[in-house]
This record gives sequence, C-alpha cells and structure tokens, in this order.
Amino acid sequence: MNMDRRDFIKVSGAAAAGLAISSCTPKGVSWTKRQQELFGDRKKGHFSLMQISSATDTIGESYLMKTAGGKVIMVDGGFASDVPILRGHLMEAGGHVDLWFITHPHEDHMEALATILQDMQGITIDKVVYSRLPDEYLNCEPGSADHARGYYKAMDNHGGGTDFLDIHRGGQRFDIDDVGVMVLGVADISRKSHNFNNQSMIVRVWDDVKSVVFLGDAYIECGDDLLAEYKDYLNCDYLQMAHHGQNGCTEEFYKSIEFRACLWPTPSWVWEPAPEHTHLKTRDTRRWMDEKGITEHHVSCLEKDWVLL
Repeated sequence: MNMDRRDFIKVSGAAAAGLAISSCTPKGVSWTKRQQELFGDRKKGHFSLMQISSATDTIGESYLMKTAGGKVIMVDGGFASDVPILRGHLMEAGGHVDLWFITHPHEDHMEALATILQDMQGITIDKVVYSRLPDEYLNCEPGSADHARGYYKAMDNHGGGTDFLDIHRGGQRFDIDDVGVMVLGVADISRKSHNFNNQSMIVRVWDDVKSVVFLGDAYIECGDDLLAEYKDYLNCDYLQMAHHGQNGCTEEFYKSIEFRACLWPTPSWVWEPAPEHTHLKTRDTRRWMDEKGITEHHVSCLEKDWVLL
C-alpha cells in the first residue's frame, strides 16, 4: 500500500485512538515452535513502518516506525542531506523518538542523527541504541574514520537528556507499547574482515501480524555469525536487504531463512546498475530472490516513502 506521510500519521493516530484499521499485510511466515519458545506469542501491539526514500537518490537507509500508542522507533536515518525531510516526518509523528537504533557509523546511516543531535529544532530523543567501534578500529576505513569520530563526538557532547546505550551483547529486548524489539547482531571486532559493514547491528521488530528484520549493511562474516547464533530469530515477514541489496550477505544466508518480502533501501543507480558498474552486485541478489520465489519487493527509489501498516 502506498501512502503519503500525512496518511501515515493519520492512520497511526487512528490506531492509537483504538479505531479499527485494516492491514495491508496478509498472513506472514508461520512461526515455528522454536520461535514461539524464543518470543512468546505474537505481540498484541501494532506498529506502522515507513521506508524513507533518499532526498537525492543516493545510497542510504532510514526507517520510521510508530506504535499504536504513538511511540516512535527509528533505524538509522541517512545523510545530512536527508535531515530536512526526516525532520518533517518526525515532527508529523509527534516530534519525539523513543528508540533510535544506529546500525553502524557510515555516513549514509548515521550522519542524519548526528546532524539532528547538534541542532534539535524541537525534536526530542529518549534513547539511542548503538554498538560503538573502538577509536583504533575506525582506522580500518581511513575515508570514513573522521566522519565516524565526528558522529560519536556529537553523541558525547549532546546534553539534551538523551540516553546513549552502547551494547555489545546480542539478544537484548527493548519492547515498547507491546511491540517486540530485539537486537540480534552487534559489533564484534574479532571478525577477520575489518570494515564498518561487518559490524552492523541487526534489529528485529514484530507485532500482532508482522515481523521485520533490519540487516543494516551486514557483510559476509556478519551474516554468517547471525546464521550461526540467531538463525531461529531471523525468519520474518519483511527482510531489509543487507548493504542496500548488493555485496552484503551471501546467497546461502538468504536461502537459509524464511521471509516473504524484501525491503530495499536502494537508489536507482544501485537497483539498476549500469553495465560498467560491475562492482555493484544487485542483480545477483535479485536473482537469488527470484530463485527463492520472493515476489514482493519495496524499493525506496521506486516507492516514495513506502508505508506498511
């Protein structure tokens, strides 16, 4: 279902007021007995989700969720260039973020939050959850190291009453308004491939009818660790494609778990890479999804600010 942001806020408000709303989500992936043991029954709460498109058709990731009770959950946020649009969405959602998850300190994931922290303009944030990389590790990516240090500095210097929670243990729960939220993967600098993507935080969110897993920019080893430790947690209805759908998790990873729809935080030039851009592997991932029988795809460059109810 495509909706603009005003309809998104309107429907979220209707849910908060106890009004009946119809979901565009058909019955999703069946829960296994093991999943019921891990999570309990499906949560009684409800959240809507917006996949926010890039303001400039560039790489990036930004997701805004709103519970039936009006609580707001963010994942990443995009570049500084995305902040004006992001501010608009946040203010229409009430101007307050209860939980903000940062997957890793690349510009296209963390720069928007760092920018907002330096000039709140009426936005308030209760808690930021992230998995901080040690300063010496940042040098593994010289081109991004100074940016990451700047983002961490923005958090360290922020005096606006926000709680910054640095976690390094998977399996932690942050349930809110009876919506389930769990951090699966966290940063682990012992991984052999040293890059920020390989340290992506993985977040699972679920409610009464649907579940979403956010992979951030999970790279091969990060994905392999997830399969080894959290395979039972990864089955979901909606799966965010790792690293914008290219050069992320492996074919084995995607074919080892159950999901029925793909979320692609992907610009047009990555979704349909030019023939000379052989480093972009989007077509491989799309082929894997075809082979898996996935037919539902929501691509940020094709569906402007797509909303899931």
